[in-house]
Amino acid sequence: MKFRRMRGRRWAAARHNLPSSWPQLKALWPRLVQQLPWRQIYTVEDANVWHLYLDIAWFGVLNGMATTFTSVFAIGLGASDTLVGWLSALPALINVLWLIPSASIIERQKRRMPLIMIGGFLHRLGYLLVALIPFVLTSYRAEALVAVIALTAFPSAMAGVAFTSLLAEAVPATRRAHLISMRNTLLSGVSTLTVLVGGKLLDLVAFPVNYQLLFFVAFLTSLVSLYHVGRVRIPDAVIAERPRRPRPALAQSLKEIWRHQDFVRFSVSSFTYNWGLYMPAALYSIYKVKYLHASNAWIGLFTTIYNVTTIITYVRWGRFTAKQGNRPALLISSLGLTLYPTLTGLSPRLEPLLGVAVLGGVFSAGLNLALFNTMLQVCPDDRRPSYVAIYNTLVNIAAFCAPLLGTFLADWLDIRIALILAGVVRLIGVAAFYWLSPHVT
Repeated sequence: MKFRRMRGRRWAAARHNLPSSWPQLKALWPRLVQQLPWRQIYTVEDANVWHLYLDIAWFGVLNGMATTFTSVFAIGLGASDTLVGWLSALPALINVLWLIPSASIIERQKRRMPLIMIGGFLHRLGYLLVALIPFVLTSYRAEALVAVIALTAFPSAMAGVAFTSLLAEAVPATRRAHLISMRNTLLSGVSTLTVLVGGKLLDLVAFPVNYQLLFFVAFLTSLVSLYHVGRVRIPDAVIAERPRRPRPALAQSLKEIWRHQDFVRFSVSSFTYNWGLYMPAALYSIYKVKYLHASNAWIGLFTTIYNVTTIITYVRWGRFTAKQGNRPALLISSLGLTLYPTLTGLSPRLEPLLGVAVLGGVFSAGLNLALFNTMLQVCPDDRRPSYVAIYNTLVNIAAFCAPLLGTFLADWLDIRIALILAGVVRLIGVAAFYWLSPHVT
């Protein structure tokens, strides 16, 4: 009885303290809203982190479509094996020729956000044009798709280099590792949902309208991503400290690069490994669709399993990297990923590839995290755009040449042998990481 009286008194006191009029409620509302978890933003850095999360989450829709279904769409439009190879190779070739000049342009700009916004929009616009190709053309559709994707590499390269520099300036180094791992997790998660739902819808709607609808939706969501990129703020003091660099002579640039031995050694070893990484890039879709007769739903399932595994293991790789360092993570993940093309080529049916997708997701998560963190570690802060461009240029040389080599070997020998050879090249890359990058921690 006494407990009931006490509880009644507490309720009466609480009810007495509630706002009794609209002005009181209106005054209380802002304080309540500020207590919500997603409103806990106190600094510019907090706001930047929030917008960078939302940027990558919305971009995940386009990423899921582009990485999974662009080559399948091209095959449906009549692309040959060689043309599918060019779909991966041409953007890489453009990056080889354009990344370093674009970095030089970026370093001469005090404010780099306009370059990011314009480049990002033009890159996204390309996928709207991909969706419109069947409406506009009755022939050479596959060739037009490859051409559009290749042209988007120009704005994408400039925006990518500028964005990497912006990310390093928008968030302090103490928060960068967590930010990168969370962005990768969000990207994989949204891409997974996109591929899972998209793969089902593609089998329900007639070709090519099914692909057109999904690419159109991906274009619209990518614009929301671009909006959040534009909301990232760099302190004026950081912008003011950016030097306006004149274009250096080639000999001077080479001497400066050679002085940064950690960067040189890591770039050479990464260049070696990326030959094996990109060599089977065009062969996966060809092998699954033409040799194992995979449907759109199967393609979506493979990507879903791959991405879900990546999401689950990103956090564990982040903890492992924080405790053991980038070098052990780099060696273990690169070694594990050598099995992915080899086991794919040895699989005579679709079902075993489900386990291969799990294996690929586990080790690709570690490799992505270790490569990106190590690249930021070995690039000098004052010349980050140029060094990022040089590193990416070497990667794209491999990305351009290796898919063409892969399709050539598939035609000359056999697609299964080409996939196995890609695993052998990756193994050589692991040895390069071990012997050429001893100073990366």
